[in-house]
Amino acid sequence: MMRLVLLCFYLLMFAPTSAQHFIVRGLSVYVEDDESTFPILVRDTVDQDGKPVRPYPRLTIQFDVVASEPPQLRIQFQHCNRNWEVDNNAFINDPNHTTSFVLQYRASPGGVEGYDYRYINSFPDADDVVRFDYSGNWMFRILDPERTTVVAEGRFFVVDRIAPTTVSVTNDYLTANASPLNQIHKVAVRVRLPQEADGLYMTTIDVYQNRRLSHPYRCDAWDRDPYTHVEGFNTGERIFTISNILPGNEYRVLDLSNVTRYPNYTLVRLVEGADHLRLFWRTGADHDGESQLNRFTGLSSDYLEVLFRLDMLERDYRGLTAGGRDIFLAGEFNFWNPSKEDRLAWDEAERSYVVRKLLRRGIYDYQYVTGRWDAATNTVLDHDWTAVEGNDWRTTNTYRALVYFNDPRFGGFDRLVGFGKGTSSAPQPGSY
Repeated sequence: MMRLVLLCFYLLMFAPTSAQHFIVRGLSVYVEDDESTFPILVRDTVDQDGKPVRPYPRLTIQFDVVASEPPQLRIQFQHCNRNWEVDNNAFINDPNHTTSFVLQYRASPGGVEGYDYRYINSFPDADDVVRFDYSGNWMFRILDPERTTVVAEGRFFVVDRIAPTTVSVTNDYLTANASPLNQIHKVAVRVRLPQEADGLYMTTIDVYQNRRLSHPYRCDAWDRDPYTHVEGFNTGERIFTISNILPGNEYRVLDLSNVTRYPNYTLVRLVEGADHLRLFWRTGADHDGESQLNRFTGLSSDYLEVLFRLDMLERDYRGLTAGGRDIFLAGEFNFWNPSKEDRLAWDEAERSYVVRKLLRRGIYDYQYVTGRWDAATNTVLDHDWTAVEGNDWRTTNTYRALVYFNDPRFGGFDRLVGFGKGTSSAPQPGSY
């Protein structure tokens, strides 16, 4: 009898507990302490193996949690190839330095209802538990305490500044398209090679428009895309050109930073009224897709439920959604990569198409995009960034170019060895 009692005691002690219920929201990824920065870590000095020899900027991952007590989450990092496929290589993804098991957090201030704990952690960490030995595309996943579920994930870049890179942007016309889709930005990326032989391994660049981390423009020396071109062979440099980038329109801007304008605990209905189609008109300047979030300062850093409303004629809606397409909301709050939860639906009471989002106080750029929801891949496919918003090369955008180097070691893997940034400029009055 005593043995049976002891056995039951040990089973109770070591049996897995029921999963803790919690919600992760407000994920942001940035450099050091500036939440508006693009998630890219640039290293100026590396050794012959491609590993850093001096300290470099750190990546900060911040998110909020709704829970009765702080869950024991962990973050796992993985090096990826240029197509964001995880490298199944223990030399590149060293299992001893790719997971953080202890995350720092602090409780929310009194009166805040949108979250209970804020997690803010920077990597590489001070104890050298997590480090990024090799440059390239990197992905992180936040795992639940049981390590069975990915509750949030994100992307960032590590670049070794080996190949000096400059980016120029010009306004041009694409005669194959009708107005206004004939107005394009031509992006030229000049890469100076350490030596001409390195050009055999530096054949590909990706160009990111503003903050669209999931939708780069690619230029490869061996592709057959009529709108990309590579020149400069045997000159010690390469010039990669992409000549069909639609500038789109300036983003719509939502300012939730003021507590007086939008009080806490109240549904936000934009004081300017519902949004409308913008096929042939523009708004004021935006922030090139960046969000400027309120600091961790009590009630001014809480969350608000925002009602986005898009008002249009039924015939316009039918045209935009033909062929199984839908209209989605995109912004930094979903990393400019909308999902099923961002899809607009008709609301009879509002007499418009709506979607609700819970957003932390701050200033956001956003826009509407059409696409097809694919249940098999759980993603939105065939994005059209101009169908609702219009297209105008007077729009100013920031373009970031990343240069890949196919390192032949360890069976071959993709490093990033060059980084450049350029900004488009509006043409002078009378030139269009």
